[in-house]
Amino acid sequence: MIGALVTSTVAMVAVAALAFWTARRGAAGTLPRNDFIGIRTGATRASDEAWIAAHRAGAGDLRRSGIGAGATAVLPWLVLLLPEALREPSIAVVVLAGVAALIGFSLRAGVVGQRAARAVTERP
Repeated sequence: MIGALVTSTVAMVAVAALAFWTARRGAAGTLPRNDFIGIRTGATRASDEAWIAAHRAGAGDLRRSGIGAGATAVLPWLVLLLPEALREPSIAVVVLAGVAALIGFSLRAGVVGQRAARAVTERP
């Protein structure tokens, strides 16, 4: 069980760091358009202005995704304090809840960012 906890902790710390970095660069307007990271839709890729607007609008939710990933990295270790019979199900609940928060806030960042990008590209 410890090996799985170490692996998931390392993965979630990496995801949290990436989410925080993306949120910080997005909020500052310094995340360049790319094919690897960020809110990548047709509307957000339409122009640099749309890309920047999308990431500024979605930065808060990207940050919340990072918090969810960070919590998913740390909280399972606290479950080890529970009686042995409760550990596995508790870890499963904690990890699933953290991953759900990570995915939910990432999707919300995409929706908010898409709206902001469309507002920029659809201006008269």
